[in-house]
Amino acid sequence: MRRLVLVLTVTFILAGCAATPAEPSPSVVPTSPAADEIASTEDGIEWARNLDSSATSMELSTGIGAISDLVPTEKIWFQTNNELGHSLIRLNAEVLEDPENAGTKVDDLQSVIDDLEEAIAHGNKP
Repeated sequence: MRRLVLVLTVTFILAGCAATPAEPSPSVVPTSPAADEIASTEDGIEWARNLDSSATSMELSTGIGAISDLVPTEKIWFQTNNELGHSLIRLNAEVLEDPENAGTKVDDLQSVIDDLEEAIAHGNKP
């Protein structure tokens, strides 16, 4: 009986000291918003930067439209604002005109995004 108590005591002590598997922590991977979740120019820039040639015409058109709506809210020179707006409208028309090859327009969108970032950095001056 004494031996049983000793074995059980040691077992409980060791069981209490045994490392319990930790809950796996969720992987923290920054994700860009989906095209239909773009709520700010920063969201739109992040979304566009994470696109690749597998983007669908619907995704591109939705994202381009959201960015187009947000460009006028930026404090950038009005002429630059107009040029960016026209570029985005033209690009969206090209995406919708040839939906099967929409992914080929990702580089063009990222070029417009480069111009947008430059305009934001430059501010509201010619």
